[in-house]
Amino acid sequence: MLGTDEELKEKQKITDRDLEDYGISWMNLNHSVVISGWGIDPKTNTKYWIVRNSYGEKWGMKGDFWVRRGENDFGIESETTAYDVRQCGKGSTPGNCIETKV
Repeated sequence: MLGTDEELKEKQKITDRDLEDYGISWMNLNHSVVISGWGIDPKTNTKYWIVRNSYGEKWGMKGDFWVRRGENDFGIESETTAYDVRQCGKGSTPGNCIETKV
């Protein structure tokens, strides 16, 4: 049972608060994506990130989707992780990268 009409209306209200406002934004981190680009929608002038999901090409726009840029939707601008990528050459072992020049 879904509840009364009043309960459903209450659940459907839109809020301008997010998990960060409640101090629990870390609780929503349950999936990884990669920001692969950005753009501006010519029809609406909306800035967006091009985001690659891990579900494969049959999902979204060949595996990608757009997220509004500058609005921190889904915490995409505040809950980020990045890595410095290095190419390790011959003689490298786990934990000891002999970096090669690219």
